[in-house]
Amino acid sequence: MARGEKVIANDEEIIRATGRSVDEWVKLLQELGLDRRNRTAVVKHLLDECQLQMYWAHCIAHKYCG
Repeated sequence: MARGEKVIANDEEIIRATGRSVDEWVKLLQELGLDRRNRTAVVKHLLDECQLQMYWAHCIAHKYCG
């Protein structure tokens, strides 16, 4: 891996760490009406409301927001 290369967790790692699959997280975020264009708001929700650690919140936001 090159220095500075971003690493995003795979689906299995996200399930192990959060108890939910990426598809489940995406469905939840869609149901809440969180805007895919506002990654900051998505991360904030995952941190504040879902009590995720920063790394996992960013991984899920990356998958959700693209």
